[in-house]
Amino acid sequence: MSDANKVARRLFAAAFAAAAVQAGAHDTWFELLPSLPGEALFALGTGNRFPLAELAVDSQYFARSGCRGIDGAVQPLEALRYTAKATVLRSRPVAAAPLACFVQLAPFEFELPADKIEIYFNEIRPSAEVRAAWAGLQARGLPFIERYTKSARIDLGGAAASHPVGTSMDAFRLAPAGALTSGGEASFQLLQDGRPLADFPVELVNERSPVGLWLRTDAEGRIRTRLTLPGRWLLRGTDLRLSPTDPTRWQSQFITYAFTVLR
Repeated sequence: MSDANKVARRLFAAAFAAAAVQAGAHDTWFELLPSLPGEALFALGTGNRFPLAELAVDSQYFARSGCRGIDGAVQPLEALRYTAKATVLRSRPVAAAPLACFVQLAPFEFELPADKIEIYFNEIRPSAEVRAAWAGLQARGLPFIERYTKSARIDLGGAAASHPVGTSMDAFRLAPAGALTSGGEASFQLLQDGRPLADFPVELVNERSPVGLWLRTDAEGRIRTRLTLPGRWLLRGTDLRLSPTDPTRWQSQFITYAFTVLR
């Protein structure tokens, strides 16, 4: 890594740490980049709203990362450089096969300012039980302190797209098996700690539209929808709940799943 890149890494690490204490529902997601034969390049960025990334993520915060091939083997995901808005990552698959690439970030804890809480809730749509629990804590004069873990995934299609990758939260496509096309239907499944995440609010966002489509998973953690627009899509969701070890604090898990729909 060059000296300039090392400086950039330190700056982005400081910025990312600072952003952790200001974050609402800021998502972290993958974008596929043009690459040479024999490799796959991605940009990993964090932003307030897909598709506009605003901040790179230092690879020192990667708790788990890699790319899963159709044979189930996981190849390394290498951090190449940092730009003003993203981290450029590379995978070199052993064979020319579809990939499912993923990152799980280390947990961060922050205190959310009182004037940002309702904005946050509007962006993640927590349950009525969560809202009631916060009302009780707020009535006691307690701050909103949350420890969150983010997972991000991108699939390049094929059989690798229909399998879990082992992140704390995971999302993947069940159908169709081939390429996604505009106007066609698709189904997805969400897992938390390897188990289906039922009755969970999920938003699907297309790069061309500021309006997202909200759905709720069934008992098996599945959603089914028609994808009416071509281009890049992001499936996003945040599971927020009281900490099991300290009922005055919160814990959450974020998931983003990036995929592309053809015309």
